Amino acid sequence: MMRGGGATTPGGNYSTGTTGAGGPVGRNAVAGSGGTWKDVWRALGFLRAHRRSVVISYIAWTVANFLDLMIPLQVRDAIDIGIGTKDTHVLTVAVISAMGLYVAKSAINWVYIWGFHAFEADAARDLRNAVYRGLQRLSFGYLDRADTGQLIARATSDVEAVQNFLGHGMTGFIGAAGTYVITLSFAATVSWELTLLAVATVPPMLWAGLVLSKKTRPQHARVQQEYGSLTGRLQENISGVRVVKAFAQEQSEERKYAQGAEALQARSLELARTQAIWNPLLIGLGGLGAIMVIVAGGYLVTWGLVTVGTVVAFQYYLNKLYGPARRIGFLLGQLARTQASARRIFEMLDVSPDVISRPGARPLEDVRGEVVFENVSFAFQKGVPVLSNISLTAKPGQVIALVGGTGSGKSALTGLIPRFYDATSGRVLVDGRDVRDVDLGSLRRHIAIVPQEAILFSRSLRENIAFGKPESDISLVQFAAERAQAHRYITRLPKGYQTTVGDRGVTLSGGQRQRASLARALLVEPSILILDDATSSVDMETEHLIEQALGEVMSGRTTFVIAHRLSSVKRADEVLVIDSGQIVERGRHEDLILKDGPYRRIYDVQMRDQEEFITANVRTTDPVEVGRRAPFASEKTLDGASAVLPGQEVSR
Repeated sequence: MMRGGGATTPGGNYSTGTTGAGGPVGRNAVAGSGGTWKDVWRALGFLRAHRRSVVISYIAWTVANFLDLMIPLQVRDAIDIGIGTKDTHVLTVAVISAMGLYVAKSAINWVYIWGFHAFEADAARDLRNAVYRGLQRLSFGYLDRADTGQLIARATSDVEAVQNFLGHGMTGFIGAAGTYVITLSFAATVSWELTLLAVATVPPMLWAGLVLSKKTRPQHARVQQEYGSLTGRLQENISGVRVVKAFAQEQSEERKYAQGAEALQARSLELARTQAIWNPLLIGLGGLGAIMVIVAGGYLVTWGLVTVGTVVAFQYYLNKLYGPARRIGFLLGQLARTQASARRIFEMLDVSPDVISRPGARPLEDVRGEVVFENVSFAFQKGVPVLSNISLTAKPGQVIALVGGTGSGKSALTGLIPRFYDATSGRVLVDGRDVRDVDLGSLRRHIAIVPQEAILFSRSLRENIAFGKPESDISLVQFAAERAQAHRYITRLPKGYQTTVGDRGVTLSGGQRQRASLARALLVEPSILILDDATSSVDMETEHLIEQALGEVMSGRTTFVIAHRLSSVKRADEVLVIDSGQIVERGRHEDLILKDGPYRRIYDVQMRDQEEFITANVRTTDPVEVGRRAPFASEKTLDGASAVLPGQEVSR
């Protein structure tokens, strides 16, 4: 768990340390003890901002309770005096009074119920917002290791459990305790003998509730853990449904999901068995007490110590005594789940981001775009270096191409510029200022990234393109789309810029998504542009359109291009060949291909495979045959992987 204040790391980074037993939530993480009273107390903090509604509700509840407890006194008078002495006046007054008390109680209960729902809804809103803010604050380092399903479960199922406790649970607990105390005082005035007998079974009921809570707390934690794992599998399957269907693995995935569902069922049944043992005990103790009071009341009536009306009235109080006692016992069981869920939520909220703005960090303004790496090293995990002693200088407006195999450290290098991560040692400077010394938000506002996999949200294309500057009018959105070669296809869509794309933009082709992503980056007018292999997943025709756009886009901007295709490298002012986290070769494209180095060898492999593909397709003029071969031909990229060629992805 990341906690506590910040500390300066060896690299000069102001970040928080990682302490405690917590940490990123993995799918196979082991459920802990299930939380404590401290976690519940923290959850109750969400009610403090709504004290007014809470106070109004409980004042109304107190008044309604007093009115309710006066009704049995009217019943007693009606039986003992009205019926016993045949005094119709007393009987009439008692009945009318009881009815009036009931009506008044019901009216006041409306205020109580309204206030209860008001503060429950307000507290639930605040809790959900706090959890969402917490998710937004999580660092890339945490998210890289966390399981998405567990995060979703904590933001949904666990939040719902805590919300229920803040509303029904907390209200019921305080209400039951208050009802018990007030009822006890009324019952004692009616018959102290019956009252002593009635309370005899209450301590065992509370003991049973505490035992139930203690036994079920870790069981609730295990249930929630399995629920998170199942949610993660479902989320993965939905995201990868095309892959599942393409490889005809529906039945295999169904079996795996069924195994997860069975694991959840097993944990749930384990919890149910415990509840099945202890819940009947709570109910049985209440029933035993009621029988004892009825029997004792009968004897007291025959001995002339109490009246029939007193016994009847006391039966009402008896229900008011045992009802809250049983309710408290059940709520202690619910408390166990609340403790487990609150612990899971606060484990996530207590994670301090690895990368934050230092106290007093000043904003980055009037950025020219110079980027310097000074002896930078970086590791995701201690002892496993990803980058080693990297030094480079990108002058304002220069284009730097990064070439290397998968896992060589290209994306990690560019991720240090906007501080997705911080260098383990060395410095990254923008316009001569250490990126760790400037305000994080201002730094990122001057940087735009076009990722390898274009991510679009399930919103309109206009909203997606204007994501970085939501206040932009349609003319700015269209201008950015035109520069990104996206305007033409957008205007052909049924609703144009108001067309809503599906989750992650699945209703668009890869090329369309990539051009929309590029337009989004252009709209913010960045001083520094990072293109993370932006053309690797599109066909050559679409790549040509994007390359046309990039020519204008990169003009006047410092640009880092992670490239797998030579067409993206040729215009670079400097090419850096990275292998195992180190720069093994650097220079311009035309100079590097003249040397017998790593770049030349990669270049030769790509050109040879490209020539073989062209030769193979020139031999036939049959378009069907060309179309048949194209999907299985491969254009080797600069990391040795296969790039998409015509026929593999159709640009719409």
